[in-house]
Amino acid sequence: MHKDQIHSRAIEPALEPVFFAIRRLEDVVEQETRMLLEGQAVDLADINAHKSRGLRDFNKALGKALKTVDITALKALQPVLDNLRQKLDRNCDAIKLHLRAVTELAGIIRDALETQEADGTYTASQVRNGLGA
Repeated sequence: MHKDQIHSRAIEPALEPVFFAIRRLEDVVEQETRMLLEGQAVDLADINAHKSRGLRDFNKALGKALKTVDITALKALQPVLDNLRQKLDRNCDAIKLHLRAVTELAGIIRDALETQEADGTYTASQVRNGLGA
């Protein structure tokens, strides 16, 4: 849910910082997902720092809101949280895809190194497993 949609509804002013924090989290998650899916270099430390700050800001804003807002007003958060959840699911899928690719690449590199190290009599894995001794 975008800022325009949030403000088109009557929401408790105490919830505005919560909505803002969620939007910032969405932005970071969407950026990371886009970068991973497009094959761009991702500064994981920077992205994780932004996610951590966003989560801290969300928890802080929600804690303040809970002190002043009644339960019915909190229901306005549900569609926004559902939207964030969908973005997090997509982000998780992109991260899994990225990790699978990294694992495959590491396997290819490992196999190439083992092939290069072998003298032709035994493979490196045979030596490592005690089959060449």
